Amino acid sequence: MRSFALAGLALLTAACVPYQGALPVYETRPAAITTGPFEPLDPGASELDSLHFSIRTYGSEPARRVAETAEESYNRIMVDTNLFSFRPRGLYRIVVYANSDEFRKKTEQPAWSGGVSVGNAIYTYHGPHLPGIIAHEMAHLIFFEYLGRSDPTLRWVNEGLAVYEESLALAGPQGARDPFVSLREKVRSQPITMENMARFVPLTEAEYEVNAWYAQAYAMVRFMIERGGRIGFSQFLSAVKEGRTLDEAVGQAFPWRDLAGFYSEWQRAL
Repeated sequence: MRSFALAGLALLTAACVPYQGALPVYETRPAAITTGPFEPLDPGASELDSLHFSIRTYGSEPARRVAETAEESYNRIMVDTNLFSFRPRGLYRIVVYANSDEFRKKTEQPAWSGGVSVGNAIYTYHGPHLPGIIAHEMAHLIFFEYLGRSDPTLRWVNEGLAVYEESLALAGPQGARDPFVSLREKVRSQPITMENMARFVPLTEAEYEVNAWYAQAYAMVRFMIERGGRIGFSQFLSAVKEGRTLDEAVGQAFPWRDLAGFYSEWQRAL
């Protein structure tokens, strides 16, 4: 949902900004959104359906590349979350405008936004940020559809997972890098309490670049996945889906007895 600096460059990868208006109803949404809340692409745009996505952009070859990128992100998320049993209700829609000017004109998003998701559709534009946007937004869409609800206490898990997947999608030859290097020392020396991690509500999406909450959410979810294990992470999500408390879900899925135990172990590992 947010933009961050990766490898020293400020990338405009802010997405998932709040949409002011009626959203598609989750329980009754169609297999794929055929009309959205924003102005469509100009006449003559190409459309391509892949295994999990319905792509709309300009040109058949760009559409194919977007579909390939999206499927790679989808597969990576499935591996990292171990949610191989998850089956989307229908195709996710991805609309890619030609450039930032067309995107801003037709979606009226702020200058720092690189994309926005509404319902089960992602709206963005062509540029180096595209793989990160798709990965980030896809993590959110899968997270919400798998759980079947939006739970404010899970905001840090949701955001942390999305940033984690975004960092992997934008990884260079040396692999993924911590997108919050400048905030690493602050997170280590002044970590936000677990209670405040669960309560925090960002005022604007643009806070992503400078707010330690996002850096800590990323670090905690990365620790969950890489230290606790991908199978454990899927068991954690499954327990939450079944209605378990976070303490119960952590104790059931990981070697830590509860959320406090996880938090303490994460702190020691910093």
